[in-house]
Amino acid sequence: ACGALRNLACHNSNNRISFAKVGGIEAVVSTMQRHKDWAMVQEKACGALHSLACHNDNNRIAIAKAGGIEAVVSAMRRHEHVSGVQEQACAALMSLAYRNNANQITITEEGGIKAIVSAMRRNEESVGVQEQACWALKNLACNNCNQTAIAKAGGIEAV
Repeated sequence: ACGALRNLACHNSNNRISFAKVGGIEAVVSTMQRHKDWAMVQEKACGALHSLACHNDNNRIAIAKAGGIEAVVSAMRRHEHVSGVQEQACAALMSLAYRNNANQITITEEGGIKAIVSAMRRNEESVGVQEQACWALKNLACNNCNQTAIAKAGGIEAV
């Protein structure tokens, strides 16, 4: 279901708005919380959150409010050796951090920067992980405090 939602929300702003109105964001986050040990569920759910947050300020706020940032970072920690989870989680954090200072701070407080840098180190051969991680760090670095946190976490060396 999360994979279908991801595909339907991707490049379709009307679907992103509709899914949010009918509780799609809360359903995805709830699915992540209930199925923490299932890597494929986490990967598809992170992809869905990425698509829902992409180009939609209201959805970025709603995802954070629903606990989406915590769920994404938790998925990264729990499935640190699954490159698909890491790639989609980095993509989700990239979208959630885009032009949203509150989310940038929350991502850092939840350990998102460390998780992103760790994903880069563990998945050096994965172009997808490296690309999405770099985009996530770029968006997080728009916050001055995060620039220091990225450097302390080894983000400069990882990039």
